[in-house]
Formats: sequence, C-alpha cells, structure tokens
Amino acid sequence: MTGCEDALVAFLLDQVDAAAVDHIRTCPRCRAEQPVVRALAVRLAADPAPTPPPTLAPRVLTAAGPLLARNAQGAAWRAAWPAVARALAAALIPLPAILVFDVALVRAIYSLLGAVLPHGLSLYLVVNHAALLALLLTLTYGAVPFLAARQARLLLQDGYRHG
Repeated sequence: MTGCEDALVAFLLDQVDAAAVDHIRTCPRCRAEQPVVRALAVRLAADPAPTPPPTLAPRVLTAAGPLLARNAQGAAWRAAWPAVARALAAALIPLPAILVFDVALVRAIYSLLGAVLPHGLSLYLVVNHAALLALLLTLTYGAVPFLAARQARLLLQDGYRHG
C-alpha cells in the first residue's frame, strides 16, 4: 500500500503509478493536497534550472582530486593483478619439479662420492651442496614477491590496461 507522502511525491515528480492513483482516490487528505502538489509541480517545471557558477567545476575537481587519484590507483592495481598472478604462477609452478630433481641429484652425488671418498667426507660434501641448493632456492623464491611487486609497479607506470 502506498502512503500519503509516497503518493504525493509521485505526483510531484510526475511518476504516478496505479497504487498512487488508488491511494489518492481513497484518501481525503491526499485528495485535498493533490491540486496544490500539481500546481507546485507545474511551477517547478516552468522555472529554468539554475546554471552553476563557472568556478564550481574546478573547485569540485580540486576538492575531489585526492579521492579520484586514490580510486584510480586502486583500479590500476586491480587491472595489473592478473599479470602479477601470472608471474607468480610461472615462478612457483616448476618448484616441485626442481625440488624432486635436486633430491635426486644430491642422492646421486652422495652415491658417487661414497664410492670414491670416505663416508664422512662424502657426507660433508653432500650436506654442503644440499645447503647451498637450499640457500639458492630460498633466495630465488624469496625474491619472487619482490619481483612481482616491481613488475606491477612498472605496469602501473606504463598505464597497463587489462584486456
């Protein structure tokens, strides 16, 4: 059911629907106010819209500048995110294969060195090699987020648009 204010506002805005018409027919208050609202609507429609001062647009843009810049930066990050995700995936997908290969390599080296060198010395060399591999993998994959962030920053500077 439409209330009095809703029906009168609908008449004022010239957006009358069947519910508003039914309400005005049955409500004595709205029936009494309807001519006044129609006259007001006619007077408002007859007056031209005021023109804003010429300095309004530059003042509004100056005031909204920081918010617009922040929104533009957020939109640019959202547009660059798929490229960053692809870079991260390309870097992380081969990691299990690299680890399996490194384990097989360390075992092969240990068995070869065990045949030639004393057990303690071959173990020492293999452990040092495994530690070096772990350090290199850690440094390489630890750099991936930094490189992805740098890539995103470069994409944003170039005005990247996701397509």
